[in-house]
Amino acid sequence: MVVPASPAWITIRVELAAELADAVANFLVEAGASGVLSETDGVGAPRIRLEAPVPAAAEAQVVAAVERYLASLGEIAPAAREATLAAVPVPETDWDALWRAHHRPVTVGRRLLVAPPWDVPRAAGREVLVIEPGMAFGTGQHATTRACLEAIEGAVETGRVRSALDVGTGSGVLALALARLGVERVVALDTDPAVVPLARANLARNGAARVALLAGPLTALRGRFDLVVANLLADAIVAEAGALAGAVGPGGRLVVSGLLAEQLPAVRAAYPGWRVAETRPAAAWRTLTLVREP
Repeated sequence: MVVPASPAWITIRVELAAELADAVANFLVEAGASGVLSETDGVGAPRIRLEAPVPAAAEAQVVAAVERYLASLGEIAPAAREATLAAVPVPETDWDALWRAHHRPVTVGRRLLVAPPWDVPRAAGREVLVIEPGMAFGTGQHATTRACLEAIEGAVETGRVRSALDVGTGSGVLALALARLGVERVVALDTDPAVVPLARANLARNGAARVALLAGPLTALRGRFDLVVANLLADAIVAEAGALAGAVGPGGRLVVSGLLAEQLPAVRAAYPGWRVAETRPAAAWRTLTLVREP
């Protein structure tokens, strides 16, 4: 779809340190952007430019939200204070072509490959997860999604995961991976009912009808699981610590992600009696696998 320059749309442009690009891109989508494109001056460039189209009517609201987010991020990541923010008219752009070019197949770990519906390769020896990119989080492009998939793969290889819970399922990619890797009972949960249809479509597209998909708060869910995965943000991981820990059965594991390195002490403090069995770094992010101390 080619969108002509129009006063109905503007582009939120953020230039910032490369290590913060994933966090801010995710926030832009949550704030109402229809997508985010990134540009650099080359591999390893220290700064990245993010461009996110939003309705012109929402310009003031989105700009204010991004300013607040950058200020908050600057408290734990000083590089965020050097970010620049601007709103510019949308030029004539083939957004569909750019969107498709951005979402390409991604190999993850030893057994997984995440691909969009328009570019599904043959991948002998890998489980191919076909995910339609949309407003829900989780396409395999983000570092935290890939780290969670790797942690899931490692947990399943222990042979001790027969049941699993995906908290904040978004696109459903983590729940799908759990099912494809052989977990017998998988539950996918999200607090936002609006993302459930996309997750359901992705699960159906991949033949994962046996995954139970639910909308609602974690506290309303009954049952305990061998593995609980929560790819959220640090504030939610801390706020939901009691419910997340309570959902893990005896001898089980808890995988939490969406954490910046500076946030790890606060997260670990929220889980007394648990130890970090594994830390997976990915760009500026960290993914922890927690187990209860004996």
